Amino acid sequence: MKILFLDESGDHNLNFLDPNYPVFVLAGCIMSQQAHDEILTPLVKTFKQRVFDSERVILHYVDYTRNQNGFEQMSGALFRENFYRQLNGIIAETDFTLVGCIIDKKKHKEKYKALAIDPYTLSLEIVVERFVKVLEYHDETGFIVAESRGQQLDNELNLAFLDLKIRGTKFLRPKEIVDRIGGFYIRKKEEDVAGLQLVDSLVTPIGRRFCNRKNSYLDYDIIKNKFRKADCGKYRGYGLVILPK
Repeated sequence: MKILFLDESGDHNLNFLDPNYPVFVLAGCIMSQQAHDEILTPLVKTFKQRVFDSERVILHYVDYTRNQNGFEQMSGALFRENFYRQLNGIIAETDFTLVGCIIDKKKHKEKYKALAIDPYTLSLEIVVERFVKVLEYHDETGFIVAESRGQQLDNELNLAFLDLKIRGTKFLRPKEIVDRIGGFYIRKKEEDVAGLQLVDSLVTPIGRRFCNRKNSYLDYDIIKNKFRKADCGKYRGYGLVILPK
């Protein structure tokens, strides 16, 4: 049984464009349930206890990169370097496959105009396709876990996944999705799900790399190595899709 942990970075609203971050990114970490429960979860708990002397802190990229909401100690250079050294170690050691989709919102809107698909809906389709391909390759089934974004957005996300199950995608029949993906679950941040905290730490660096913005402490070479790849080692199009093409 495999799990796809989902998280996003950026605003999916095509009518809003942040000149400093004009993209929407959806990324997912695919791992076995056993690896998540027996390896990643204890690793994250030990990391929190060692660094913060508490397991109650929730790893959230926006907070620990801005020294806020329990991460005020990150303002200290030695503390910050130790935090990132250990976090990079967790990312490197954990056995997972990374899949993601970057949508350049300005180009997407210019290309498709009134027909432009909502970036979350479009990127969810791309990520689900790759999850199903991984499940087919290993002849396994799985489920998806996404982080709650509030009741309205959660409802929209549930409807978007239901739509995929009904109509399929360009490359997948509905039955292929239904047979391989057994459930779609939305979990709150305070539930302290290790897989969601892992993907939260990866999705914004993916977007920043595309925007040529510096990732000061997270090692992008480690992140890049986790993308799903073709047999030749190519990850663009296989693990990471950039739209519009």
